[in-house]
Amino acid sequence: MVFPLEITLILVFTTLIIIISLFFFFTNNSATKERLKVLMENQDNLQKNLVDVLEKSINKIDDKVEKSNDTQNQNIQFIREKIGLIDRAQENINSLTENVVSLKNILSNTNKRGRFGELLLENLVSDQLPKPNYDFQKTLSNNNRVDCVIYSPQSEDMLCIDSKFPRENYEKVSEATTKQEENHFLKKFKSDIIRHIDDVSKKYIIPGETSDIALIFIPSESIYLDIFKSFPDISEISQQKKSFIISPTTLWVILNSIESIVRDKRIKDNAGLIQSHLSALGKELDRLENRVSKLDNHFTSAQDDLNDILTTTKKLSNKTQKIIKLEIKP
Repeated sequence: MVFPLEITLILVFTTLIIIISLFFFFTNNSATKERLKVLMENQDNLQKNLVDVLEKSINKIDDKVEKSNDTQNQNIQFIREKIGLIDRAQENINSLTENVVSLKNILSNTNKRGRFGELLLENLVSDQLPKPNYDFQKTLSNNNRVDCVIYSPQSEDMLCIDSKFPRENYEKVSEATTKQEENHFLKKFKSDIIRHIDDVSKKYIIPGETSDIALIFIPSESIYLDIFKSFPDISEISQQKKSFIISPTTLWVILNSIESIVRDKRIKDNAGLIQSHLSALGKELDRLENRVSKLDNHFTSAQDDLNDILTTTKKLSNKTQKIIKLEIKP
């Protein structure tokens, strides 16, 4: 390491000493030589002191540099750890982004979106109802295949549920840049809904085979709310066509009601069997009561016999004591 100030001082003093030494050397007298000797000794001491000062300064600087390096290493390690956390968070964000993009791609594709609605419908129905009370992708007598049918315990007719819903113009409404475009696509979206309600009514309501109503499942609560918020008259149209729009929440309420009806019907259908089992259980209880009574009589009789034995034993003990205490005279 270079220390300009200290080195400069050394060079200055050394040069000064050399010049003075040469001066006195050329004067060539004893007093001058003695002074030169003293001056040289002082110069040596000065050099030693300067060297000591330099060494101490160098050691202090080395200590500071070492501490600075340690601090820098700690800061670098801390920064590396934080960068690692940021990288992991970025990976999670990228994964979430990919999932969102994947879901968006599914919902933007008509076929994939229809399958997504079918899967959600199937999961809700299969989680809530017993297997004999529903069926998927059933073909009706008019050769139309419905996404789901539910067999109600109160009727032999099937309740049909459709999960294919026109959403293209709804997406365009949210992407519209002007109010005019938004109104235009809203009108088209409403026309799509009315047309779909009519199609479901014609395809999935068959007198004597299906229920007199059909359900249109929308796998999105937000779209469901937007429909009735934007088009209040849709409810009246649905009632006329007997095809009603439902969301996952309303479907769950319907399925829960049907499940309660199924459970009540099972109890009612098995009421005779339950009654017979209860009757048999009553008979067994009566039989058990008789046997417990007999056992109690046995215990009572045994207790009486035990008391008689104790009485006789006590009498024998008393007589034995009297015999033992009897004094026989010689």
